[in-house]
Amino acid sequence: MKKFLYAVSIAVFMLCYPVLPVFARPLTPLEGLEALRRSFVGLQDFTAQLTEEKQLSILQKKLCMHGIVRFKRPDRFMMVLAPPYSGTVLLKDNILEQRLGARGERQRVVLPQGAGLSHWFALVAAPVTHIPAGMEVRAEQRGPLTSIVIRPAPGGELTSLTVLLGDGIVRSLVLEERTGDRTVMTFRNTRKNIGLTDADFRLE
Repeated sequence: MKKFLYAVSIAVFMLCYPVLPVFARPLTPLEGLEALRRSFVGLQDFTAQLTEEKQLSILQKKLCMHGIVRFKRPDRFMMVLAPPYSGTVLLKDNILEQRLGARGERQRVVLPQGAGLSHWFALVAAPVTHIPAGMEVRAEQRGPLTSIVIRPAPGGELTSLTVLLGDGIVRSLVLEERTGDRTVMTFRNTRKNIGLTDADFRLE
């Protein structure tokens, strides 16, 4: 009987407290940036479903967009949004092309040298050994999730970037801008290293 009552008490405890709290473990700024860097090590390409929520400072209503994103080393990125905010953005190194709507006008912008993806990947090729001047970094690990909050040096448009990693994959991004705009990007069904080719990065 005692064993039976003990088993019942354990079962009741499990039902009442199905998930034990997972405590956060603080990481040093270098550990946080290194965790972010390692998430891209060995990554050749990926595709994911995207949900983007944008809160503009001039609007009370939050804009919610859905679509897909693709990436391929060293310098290809593409985002395709579904209606009602349909549009396509294609980045080839420092050449940015975009089209709003299914038949919208095609626009082309040349970004400054060093703003392309190939330059960024060159920076993350080596382990992180120092925090850039003026940058603040806070990071913590909670179970399989790692959260990194980066505040760049003052003066730019971006005031804060929060990255959530899960099992070495970027799960979400939160961007806060000097204007007060806030963007939350959530990635689902991420597939890595599936063999994307340049044919998958075309703005028709």
